[in-house]
Amino acid sequence: MKIVLLLCLSWLSFFGLNAQNIKLETNSQLLQRGEVYISFRREEVNSLKSELSALSFDKLDTHRVYFYANRKGINQVRKLRLDYRLEPIPSMQYIVSMAKEMADLNNWDIYPTYAQYDSIMHAFAQDYPLLCKFHNLGVLPSGRKILAVQLGKSYGKASKPQFLYTATMHGDETTGYVLMLRLIDYMLKNYSTNATVNQLLDSVDIWINPLANPDGTYAGGNNTVNGATRYNGNSIDLNRNYPDPAHGPHPDGNIYQPETVVFMHLADSIHFTMSANLHGGKEVVNYPWDTWQRYPADSLWWITVSRQFADTAQSHSPNGYFSYRSGYTNGYEWYPISGGRQDYMNYFHHCREFTLELSNVKNPPSSQLPLYWNYLYPSFLNYIGEINYGLKGMITDSTTGKPLKAMLMILNYDKDSSEVFSTDSGFYFRPLPANTYTMEFSAPHYYSTIIRGVKIGADSLTYLNVHLKADPTAVFSASHNEISFGVYPNPADEKINIFSNNKISEVQLLDALGNRINSFVPSNPYSIHIITSNLKAGIYIIHVKINNANYSKKIIIE
Repeated sequence: MKIVLLLCLSWLSFFGLNAQNIKLETNSQLLQRGEVYISFRREEVNSLKSELSALSFDKLDTHRVYFYANRKGINQVRKLRLDYRLEPIPSMQYIVSMAKEMADLNNWDIYPTYAQYDSIMHAFAQDYPLLCKFHNLGVLPSGRKILAVQLGKSYGKASKPQFLYTATMHGDETTGYVLMLRLIDYMLKNYSTNATVNQLLDSVDIWINPLANPDGTYAGGNNTVNGATRYNGNSIDLNRNYPDPAHGPHPDGNIYQPETVVFMHLADSIHFTMSANLHGGKEVVNYPWDTWQRYPADSLWWITVSRQFADTAQSHSPNGYFSYRSGYTNGYEWYPISGGRQDYMNYFHHCREFTLELSNVKNPPSSQLPLYWNYLYPSFLNYIGEINYGLKGMITDSTTGKPLKAMLMILNYDKDSSEVFSTDSGFYFRPLPANTYTMEFSAPHYYSTIIRGVKIGADSLTYLNVHLKADPTAVFSASHNEISFGVYPNPADEKINIFSNNKISEVQLLDALGNRINSFVPSNPYSIHIITSNLKAGIYIIHVKINNANYSKKIIIE
């Protein structure tokens, strides 16, 4: 009996000390890094997804689910009294090599320091001024910058669609960082000698941001990516920090981070048709949606391009690469998240963005970077090329020929913001799967036009120019300034969109009796989105101020 009691006391002592050690080590990592990497048994987590909102899902295996957590997340776990396990830090699995000199980067088999990265990005534009334009998108409080280049022959031409690649939004997922630098270098060096590169740079403006979270990637100092963190300098997961279609403006409970504001401003400023967000930790294409279970209107198109990306990567790599879930997955079916950039771009900006998970190892050894390049660069190029398939045209005033900012909606097809809009120059671009469609084109103060029997072929481009006739009955209280603003959809369900050809300085949402429900100064004065899923069905009034004059429209919330 004494032996049994001693054994029980020993086990209790061991587990008590072990739990205490985990707590001490967790607190130590939080102080040093602002984040920890933890896991739970799958059966313990499956029923608690909403209660674990402060954690950042990373991956799952047969028995366990893995998360990143900041101090807020750990406090949530402790409050729920969950049994978690502190896991090895993924970005410290390998000690990677860093370039000492710029010449070390010639073969793209080593990681650059922050200063070298800054120099490389400037050099691209300096060495190829006719094909490349440098952009400093924003300076973070740390002094580090979010940089991008814009590639293309005659970049900025109105008739060209805009494409965006960004990488390393999670600072410790560095595979895409070097691969995007190499993609820029490859396209610039091979223009005029490579037919695929020629076609892409001639027909598309390609924006590439290799490093979306420099504070996370260089958390260990500007001279190393060893010890990189997933979170930004404020210990916030940037891929949970965006407005969400289902969960509203701040789904993670945090203010918009400086990095988030930079990319929201970019998306407001540039009319992106397609984009991709590069990550690591798995090898799979993740297509929309992440936040809710229903499929997007373009699900057939998404499955096709996702499968093509995965199949091409598999054909250029050894067996086993990009084999998780056959290489592609719907985001929600894999693991639902809210506040992700993918859903933000698709829902609020009518873009076509998916998430690429490039490598099982988040921060792979430098010697493996050329291997990943060989596996993936044909897929990177092919995905950009998808922007040139589907439907393209220009929308103009039937009398004056003036370009119009108008909406294209496919009847009995579009849903959840899958409709697209023409640019300020009147051009529109719509990737679509092969089929025959009925299109409706509309703009404020113009008669809508419906065109039936529009045929779209596989891997081909259909041109359709549309001329809209002005509606003489439309009320223009300030027609001499050509002021026009539109609200869509109307009736609305979950979201209303407001767009204007003049700067909107204030927006008010009123109920049918004129009581103010919401009032704000928009961050983008020309394109505004308001979540309405929390409103009761009924009639409401949108009230905007333009050039110190007031304009109103009635809307119906279903």
